Amino acid sequence: MRSKVAQRIQNETPEEVRIFVRQYTDIVVRINEILQEKGYTQKDLATKMNKKPSEINKWLKGNHNLTLKTLAKLEAELGEPLIYTSREHVHAHV
Repeated sequence: MRSKVAQRIQNETPEEVRIFVRQYTDIVVRINEILQEKGYTQKDLATKMNKKPSEINKWLKGNHNLTLKTLAKLEAELGEPLIYTSREHVHAHV
């Protein structure tokens, strides 16, 4: 059971913040799944992307707002899609 304080915080959190957190979490989980499947470490990914390991760590801890360009670079280096979009999915929910 949630505490009253936790419930109040959730009720006061704007919907766009909840969506952002959910989407960011989904992306980070997906990146970590791919890294594990391929046997890569964060340091391996940093090397492939010519980035500092600390920057990759920030991305995967939610301390950086990932841009679409960064996501595209990640997809290119990992060889796997991170975000799925579908017009059919969107139209099914209208």
